[in-house]
Amino acid sequence: MTDRKPEDETFDFGEALKEGLREALAWKRGEIALEVRNLDPMPPGQIKQIRRKVARSAAGFEKRFGIPAATLNNWEQGRRKPDLAARLLLRVIERDPELVEAVARGG
Repeated sequence: MTDRKPEDETFDFGEALKEGLREALAWKRGEIALEVRNLDPMPPGQIKQIRRKVARSAAGFEKRFGIPAATLNNWEQGRRKPDLAARLLLRVIERDPELVEAVARGG
């Protein structure tokens, strides 16, 4: 794909879009290989760090926020990955654990 940027006077967005689509089709047909990078949006270590920040144990985390200890342990060990909603909840817990605890208790 071209190295030109939109700020360049010679940049043609339509042509760049066509080139990208041609490249995607060639990849789909197996004609070219593209670099692929898979990122784990929330690695197990980050989950463990969040849990340690707000609770001593998975059981304490469960009691405080209602997420089963077995589920948390699976996430922390990398046996399972939290879905998008669970990752969002973990991020909110990381930022404001008291708010989530109050909501979990019905407050």
